[in-house]
Amino acid sequence: MNLNENYRIIYDENNTILQFFEQREKKYKSDCSVVVSYEFQDNSYYPNLKTALQGFLNKCTWGLETAKEVLTKLDEVAKIIRDEHKS
Repeated sequence: MNLNENYRIIYDENNTILQFFEQREKKYKSDCSVVVSYEFQDNSYYPNLKTALQGFLNKCTWGLETAKEVLTKLDEVAKIIRDEHKS
């Protein structure tokens, strides 16, 4: 389940995983002309979907400074959940 352009929910046999992902490029020290694109991933493990979504809320509201910004972000997340529930 994709939550936004950089977060998705995936599962393994024991966990619900909140995964941050983005495309990155790596240049090799030995030959700076060689550039390799790859998908960077950072996983946060949760026991169920509810706690993973709470973790996503915590991460996506970092750095917001006003109550209005937080409410706007919460509305966006609620829309993602509603849209996913419909499909």
